[in-house]
Amino acid sequence: MYYTVGGLFLFGEKIVYSLYTKPYKNSTDLIKKLKSQNLKIINEQFAEKILSKISYFRFKIYLKPFLDTTTKQFKPNSTFEYAYELYSFDEDLKSILFLIIGQIEINLRTKLDQYITSHTNNSFWYLDNKYFINESKIFNTKVSLKNEFLRSKDDFTLHYKENYVNNICNDFKEMPPFWIISELSTFGNILSIFETIDKKPFTLQHNKNVLDELSKEFGANNLKELNSWLKLIRDVRNRVAHHSRVWNCNYREPHGIRQILSSDLNPTQTNKIYLFFVILEILYKNQIVDKNIQQEIKILLNNYPKTRDFIASMGIPQKWLD
Repeated sequence: MYYTVGGLFLFGEKIVYSLYTKPYKNSTDLIKKLKSQNLKIINEQFAEKILSKISYFRFKIYLKPFLDTTTKQFKPNSTFEYAYELYSFDEDLKSILFLIIGQIEINLRTKLDQYITSHTNNSFWYLDNKYFINESKIFNTKVSLKNEFLRSKDDFTLHYKENYVNNICNDFKEMPPFWIISELSTFGNILSIFETIDKKPFTLQHNKNVLDELSKEFGANNLKELNSWLKLIRDVRNRVAHHSRVWNCNYREPHGIRQILSSDLNPTQTNKIYLFFVILEILYKNQIVDKNIQQEIKILLNNYPKTRDFIASMGIPQKWLD
């Protein structure tokens, strides 16, 4: 890539930049613009209030399903209120997912401690490199956990720091047992442990493995499959945590999910949130979470009926809602 005055060269072709000169528009200006694009606004006062609370840049993605991208005009009978309905559906969905993912995260910490600490008889196993296949990655995770532990002013961390050390790892001798540090861990920390842990030290008789048995608690067939699910859960979690759109954006396809679905429950698109919902169904059946996502989605669709027109954008087949 070579930079040049007025543009850059990418694969031998010059890309010319333009100065960004679009002016600021207040909510009144924005409503005029939308009306000029054939968008119906039933209650302009309501629309102005919404656009004064939610930036147009954030809101316009919910207008996109109603827009004819060729003409840049809104499709017949499209309304501002319909777009706000999609926005509200997405906001309520994120609230539900936040609670569910929190339950998953707590279960991951707990099962990891129960299975590995009991097998190794070592409550500081996460500090021991012999249990991991990627020493540099797990080192970074340990540094992250150490920094969080040293910053913490929680009573349980202060008590440990004032009274104990470990003899497992000199570089991290101030670190506590896993069941303590797990309370300070991020989802990223936990995912890093799952991704870098070595299965060999956890081999059991009859071709079984402690980590695969742990994975089965969540409804996955093995650790590899569970790790695929966790990456998707992490992706959704991050979008929820950053207040980003979740309902119809693209996601990675998790392993082992499409293969267990009957033909009438196959996703309309494989890279949408529906397959994540199927994972949540599996976790519900395995008593990892206590919310039935299928029922929650049905309630949301009843509350925001216009969203039913766009269930295919979430990858949801009609049969799943019947």
